[in-house]
Amino acid sequence: MHCPCCQTSTLKRARLDEHLAVHACQTCEGHWVSSYDYWHWLEWQPDSGKIKPCNSNDLSDPLSVSDNRHASFCPECNHLMRRAKVGHGIKFYLDRCSHCGGSWFDKGEWQQLQAHNIHDKVHLVFSESWQSQIRQAEFHRVLEATYRSALGDEDYAQALTVRAWLEQHPHRDYILSVLNQVPPSEDESRYVPVRKFQSRPVQKSQPQNDRPKQDVNHAPVAIGHGVHPKPYDYPQPAK
Repeated sequence: MHCPCCQTSTLKRARLDEHLAVHACQTCEGHWVSSYDYWHWLEWQPDSGKIKPCNSNDLSDPLSVSDNRHASFCPECNHLMRRAKVGHGIKFYLDRCSHCGGSWFDKGEWQQLQAHNIHDKVHLVFSESWQSQIRQAEFHRVLEATYRSALGDEDYAQALTVRAWLEQHPHRDYILSVLNQVPPSEDESRYVPVRKFQSRPVQKSQPQNDRPKQDVNHAPVAIGHGVHPKPYDYPQPAK
C-alpha cells in the first residue's frame, strides 16, 4: 500500500498503540488504520470517560499536527475518503474511507485525540449526531460573538446574570409578560396617522333596458374598392 498523502511512499507495518497495528509512512509520519484493526483494538479499551475540551489541555507543550487538506484516496480500496471535523476545540479533520471503513491519521493527530479522550470515538466522529452537535456549538459561538460585539463584555455579562436569575424564578412567565409590554408614550407627535383605505363604491350593472342608447348613423354606406367606406352625398334641394 502507498501513502495517501505522499502517494509515493510505501506504508510499512507498525504499532501505534497497544493492540493497535497500523501501516505507517516513514516520509510524512502518517498512519493508516484499517477497520478490522481499529475494531479489534477498541474491544480491548476500557471506557476513557468524558471528552476533554482543548482549553483544559496544557498548552505549554502543544502537539504539532500536520493536517492534509487535499482529497485523498483509500490505500486499500482506492475509493475517495470522506473528511469530517473533530470539533470540541480541535480544528483539524479526519479522513475515513466510506467503503472499507479505514481511517488515515496525519502526523500528530492520533496524539491529539488521545489527549482529549477522542481516540476511541473515531467511529462516532463521522456520525450525523456528532456533526450536528458541532454545528450547534458553532452557531452558539457565532451568536455569542454577535452579542458581545453589540453589547460589550460588561453588559453581556450582566445580561447573562439576569437570564440565569430569570430561569430560576418561579414567576418567570409573568416577568416575561411585563418585559414584553410597551407602555404608551406621552409624546404623541411620533405617531404617524395612518390613512384609511377608501374603497370605491361598486357600480351596479344596469339592466339592458335602462342603458342609454347610442346614436347610430343609419346613412347607407358605399363600400369602395381599396378605400374606406363613406356615406353617400345626397343632393340638396334648390333654394
